[in-house]
Amino acid sequence: MRSIRRLNNATTLSTKGSKTAQPSRSARPSFSIILPTYQRRETAAAAVSALGQLQYHGDVELIAVVDGSTDGSAEALRAIHLPFPLTVIEQDNAGASAARNRGAALARNDILLFLDDDMVADPDLLTEHARLHRDGADAVIGETPVHPDSPRGFLPESVARWINSTRVQSPLSPFDIFTGQLSVRRSVFEALGGFDPGLTRDGAFGNEDADFGVKLLASHDVRHNPAALSRQLYVLTPRQYMDRARLAAAADAQFMRKHPQLARELLERKGYDQPLTRFIYRPLAHVPGFVALLSRMAVAFADAALKTPLRSNRLIAKFYSGARAIGYWSALRAKGWLPLSDSVLVLCYHAIEDQSDDPVLAPYGVAPDLFGKQLDSLTKRGFTFVSPNQFESFLQSGAPLPSRPVLLTFDDGYADLPETARTILQPRKIDALAFAVTGSSTNEWDQPYGAKTKDLVTPTQRRELGGLGIEIGSHSRTHCEMPLLAGDELTTEASGSLEDLRAGGLNPRFFAYPYGTRNASSKKAVADAGYCAAFGTAHRRVRRSDDLFDLPRVMIHATDRGWRFRAKTAAPGFWGSMERIRRRFGAAARRMTP
Repeated sequence: MRSIRRLNNATTLSTKGSKTAQPSRSARPSFSIILPTYQRRETAAAAVSALGQLQYHGDVELIAVVDGSTDGSAEALRAIHLPFPLTVIEQDNAGASAARNRGAALARNDILLFLDDDMVADPDLLTEHARLHRDGADAVIGETPVHPDSPRGFLPESVARWINSTRVQSPLSPFDIFTGQLSVRRSVFEALGGFDPGLTRDGAFGNEDADFGVKLLASHDVRHNPAALSRQLYVLTPRQYMDRARLAAAADAQFMRKHPQLARELLERKGYDQPLTRFIYRPLAHVPGFVALLSRMAVAFADAALKTPLRSNRLIAKFYSGARAIGYWSALRAKGWLPLSDSVLVLCYHAIEDQSDDPVLAPYGVAPDLFGKQLDSLTKRGFTFVSPNQFESFLQSGAPLPSRPVLLTFDDGYADLPETARTILQPRKIDALAFAVTGSSTNEWDQPYGAKTKDLVTPTQRRELGGLGIEIGSHSRTHCEMPLLAGDELTTEASGSLEDLRAGGLNPRFFAYPYGTRNASSKKAVADAGYCAAFGTAHRRVRRSDDLFDLPRVMIHATDRGWRFRAKTAAPGFWGSMERIRRRFGAAARRMTP
């Protein structure tokens, strides 16, 4: 139930509510306008007041979500009289995505129209959105030029020039989806799950709209209406805009991790390959002390210039813009994204458990405390953990990866995996890839050699691991050496294990050959089964040019401590060569022994 207290024509909701109204495609669809705001009382009040001038004859409501503001925004908004219901929600600061989702959850009408708190709507804004929705659109984006009443100066003028130079193209890109002005059918919004709060949390700003756009454009009719206008009342100070470079870099790093297939486009839109960026901005971004000094100088010059006739000076604008660009690339570098990498270190673990009491399994059991230290060592040395999605995009489409990328994999699928994910990987925000043997519940292949019986993850646990950040791949059905098989037996190990996993609700993309042994027939069987890639045993990094069905991995053993682990992960190719030489000399020495 909802408890509602009326103040003038505003309502304040104190508990969660529900609504049952169903969207329709009537002549006049109803609109719920969602406006989140944070610490911008005067600007938000101007935006809300302008909504009172809307010329629309259908049902309208406004839901303003005050996201932790302490400047009196809620009181100021409640005092505004509108010709339609106004609901003001107050919540602890949780970011723009959470605020928009909160407003959408309370909406009652057919269409959700998201506006930023600095958008001054034209009177016919709803009419223009309604026109396309009546024609069948599921979502509509409009135009957001700079408002002529914005304070004079190079910042709003630069934004205005940028808007005029960048026009929405067809087909639409996720980066064209802008929550500053976006309408979407409530049923569609709810089906897509709303905005991801993680993209506007923990020091990040932006990309929650592009993230939503990925889902929206994949399955719905989204249209651009240049006649739908809301004008941005640009009030950011030079310091605020400079600080947003760091926040934008944090959001971009999160977005590229979540949508690696769009990382290249995002970087190109940021000017990654432009000469000025390549030869000046990115090189200077490697000098942290200089970046901080340059940022302070640019803000000081800008603040001073805005108080003089030089407030629109192009030279000062270019200096400020360059300093901000350098700050952005510096912040992105701090997130591990510069320089970009053309190879991936893939680590292969087995059990995360102390198995020193088992003479057969002892080398393959890495104790949890040692495992945690190894992960922390990689992070301190500048490695960036990547997800299976990022790895696949790297292989399939050449998607860029951050500096020194590393992918964690686990063979056999031991029963310790869920606990490892919960206590070690999740707190560090690390995703991984685990290969399951689908036809066994224990390590049957090790037991003839005297190994102890170890449980494997159950089908139910395999499904649960997905929610813990571990994707399941196939390690065959029975852990047989595939080069020893042929015909139906080979097909069963490759295709049969895939069918087992799919029957359990999973969709495996990767395969790992048992014992790392493979030949042309086993690689063909895995490729024909429909996997996108498979791992062998070559001891080096994965390169873009590698055979997709014979990818290398670096095996990590219980003895890989301290300098051995650092050497093995820093130069895996060299380490692998030394190991091969050592084994050859050892074998030769044994043959010569009488």
